[in-house]
Order: sequence, then structure tokens, then C-alpha cells
Amino acid sequence: MTSPRLRGALSLPKTIVIIVIGTLVLSLLFITFWNRLNHKIEDILKEQFNQQQLMLAKKIADNIEAYFDFLELELLAFPWRLQIMPPESPEYSAYMQARFDDLKKLGLLAFRLYDAQGRLLRSWGAPGQIGSLLPSRMRVWIQDPRNKGRLYLSEVARGTDPPFQGRLLMTMLTPLYQGGSEGGLRGTLVFVIDPLYIASQVTREVRSGRTGYPWIIDQNGLFLAHYETSFVGHDALQVRLQRNPHIVFRGLKEMHERIFRGEEGTTEYVSGWHRQKLGEMPKLAAFTVVRFNKGLIRGVTEVENPEHNLWGVALAAPVEEVSGSVAEVMQQELFLVGLFFLVILLATVTLIIIAFSWNKILAREVEFKTKELTASHERLIRSERFAAVGEAAAYVSHEIKNPLMLIGGLAQQVARKLEDAPVLREKLQIIQGEVRRLEEFLGDLRDFTRPALPVKQKLDINEVIREIQNLMEGEAKKRGVELVVNLDPRVPS
Repeated sequence: MTSPRLRGALSLPKTIVIIVIGTLVLSLLFITFWNRLNHKIEDILKEQFNQQQLMLAKKIADNIEAYFDFLELELLAFPWRLQIMPPESPEYSAYMQARFDDLKKLGLLAFRLYDAQGRLLRSWGAPGQIGSLLPSRMRVWIQDPRNKGRLYLSEVARGTDPPFQGRLLMTMLTPLYQGGSEGGLRGTLVFVIDPLYIASQVTREVRSGRTGYPWIIDQNGLFLAHYETSFVGHDALQVRLQRNPHIVFRGLKEMHERIFRGEEGTTEYVSGWHRQKLGEMPKLAAFTVVRFNKGLIRGVTEVENPEHNLWGVALAAPVEEVSGSVAEVMQQELFLVGLFFLVILLATVTLIIIAFSWNKILAREVEFKTKELTASHERLIRSERFAAVGEAAAYVSHEIKNPLMLIGGLAQQVARKLEDAPVLREKLQIIQGEVRRLEEFLGDLRDFTRPALPVKQKLDINEVIREIQNLMEGEAKKRGVELVVNLDPRVPS
């Protein structure tokens, strides 16, 4: 039977529990580290993606400013040409029509010529209501002699005169003076600009990631460009709420507020769709602003409401654009992690099986050795007992043998002197026989307590049989049994 102490030292359940707990702890630590690492990688990729979007947004803003820079240079050149060609001449009208045909590709809707009082005289590109007046704020600015040789850029506003009623427009104008430094105000030349065309051109074929797209809003939060063309011209927040009233758009509102403060940066917000995909859609966004009071020629162009006259340029893409890329890497990592844990599990199971088998083998071996030791211990105890009995028997034999030898010797001496007394002689012979018998008994007792090692001897089997016959013959006759012996003399001894 296995020792309880040994069973406690080799307890398989305890070993399994320790292995399982160790495996679980290591697995938990590994999964925690792996999860944190994945989140960190995803955050880094999101930031890098947003920085790339911000670079694209800045590029779009630069293109918008380049558009207006070119229009500034074109408009500044017209007053000088007026010195060569009077507005009443046919050459001037043909020149203006030719220039409009060239510049309409840049988003110009019309050239308009006003007199010194701000009444419309002529229009190229789109018919206008002759005699209609410029807005009062523009007439005041034109009639200020300090603005000679300068430009004026309005905010985005809806047109009030035909044929542009209700259409989002911008106007850039410059005063026209008579020749010479003392010349008076002759009139005003106005560029009617289509901001939607400019916004659509600078955002055309711009894509962030796989499906991200840009959008542009004006100073009032109206869309000038968007992937959803039905949104263009509408309030950016209201049109989204109409599309999906269940979305709060808190992040988007905060981004608009930052744009109107003239900030640029990156953010995340929740939208209600993306392209043809409906539902809550977390998005990454980067935004910047076009500040017309800083982007145009300083000291030459005056911007209406300069602190508020700006455009917001943004690019937005679903978070899954990044998380999808991360997911591919994570799937590969997950495969490796799964393989790692599978190896750990198999190794653990293998170790447990080996430990279980080895424990059984050790238990059997220990039990076998324990039984051997117990048997050896019992044999040792018996041997010690036999040794003690042998010592006692030797002592008793020694103490008894000496008197017996004395008795036997005296009886032999007396028997030699009583040759003429047969009866006494016979009794003395009996005493001598008993003495010999006791001596033989003591010898047998000594041999039993101290067994001798077996020794091989050559014997004649026929002689052994004859001795047995002599010993048994007398007893056999008493019982009426006749012993018949048939020996083969050829049997070797």
C-alpha cells in the first residue's frame, strides 16, 4: 500500500491545478499585452491616417486659394486695359467676351460693368437686369477713393437678381477710374463667381483611403461640396439630421465650431451613413480652413466680414478603413496567438499525461520497493529471532552437553567393571543410549538454529534405498507388510 506521505508529495491533482493556474495566468498576461498592443497600433494608424487626411485637406485649401489668387490677378489687370480701350468701344466689348470665355472655365458666371453710381450697364456671360443697383455696402466701398486699385471680395450669399436668384454666389469687384492720377470714378467691374463650381473642382477625384471623401462648407455652414450632391447648398447639420434624425452628431457639431473659430486639426465623430452604407458609422476626420483675409493678396483685396468669411475643408473616412487594415493584421496575429495557445495547451496536456503516467509508474515502483523492504524487514526480524533462539539453544546445549558427557563417560567406566553383572550392565547401556540420544538431539537443535549451507554430494541411490529398507523392515514386519526391493545395478551412483 502506498505511503500517505508519498501520496501527498506526488499528488497529481495538485500538480494539474498548478499547471492549469500557471497556464491561465500566462495566457491572461499575454492576451492583455496583445490587446493593449493592438489598441496602441490602431491608435497610431488612426493618427497617421488622420494626418494624411489633414495634408489632403490643406492641399484642397491651397488649391482654393490658388483659384482666387488667379482671379485677383485677372481682375487687377482690367483697369489698366481700360486706359487703352474705353468701355464704349467695340474692341472693349469683344475683348471682355473673349476673356470671359477663357475664365468661365474657372467658375466665373458673368462679367458685369456698373457705372459710377452702381447701376448695371452691361453683362457678359449671363444677362443681367440693366439698371439694377449694386448692394449698398458695395456702392459705399466703390465710391471711397482710398479703394482705387484695390479689390473687394464678398461672402458666399444667395443671389437676388435674375438670372441667379437663390443661387449661391460670390462677387469680386474693383473700381474703374478715368485715365491719369486725377481721373474720377468711371464705374465698377464685377466678377460673379460660382463657389460651388470651385469647390467641386478642387474636391473632384479626391479620395481618402478606399472610400473616404472631402466636403466643404461656407461661413454659414452650407455645403459647397459633398459626395451626396443633394446635400450641396443646404445646411450641413440640418440636412444630415433630415437624413437620419436618430443620430446626435455631437462630434460633428464640435468640429463645425472649431472650423468657425478658424482652427484646423483631426477628430472622430459618428455619422448615420457612409456612401451607400446606412447605420451608425464612426468616422475619422481632418479639417482645415480657407481664410480669405489671410490667403489673398494683403493690402490689395478687402474681404467682407473678414473674421467670419472662411470656408471649412474636411475629409472623412470610416474608422473601419483603418480598423479593417488593422483587422487583417490582427487576424494574422490571432492565428499566431491561437497557434501559440494550442501549442501551450497540447504541451500542457502532454505534460499532464506524462506526469500522470510517470506518477503511476513511480507509485507502482515505490509500492513494490515498499513491499520488498517490508518483507526484508520481516525476514530480518525472523533472522534476529532465530539468532536469539540459536544463541539460547547453543547456551542450553552447552550447559546440558557437559553433564551428559560426564554421565555417559561414568556409565561407560562403570559398565567395564560390571562384566559379571549383566542386569546392571544392561541398565548402564540404557543410560549410555539415552545420553547419545540427547547428544544427537542437541546437535539437531544446534543445526536447526544455525542452518548450514547445502553441499552437493555424490551418493549411490541403491545404497540409499537399502538403508531405507533396513530402517523400515522391522516396522513393516510388525504390520504384516513385506518389502520387496528390485534394484538395477546399472544405475550410476
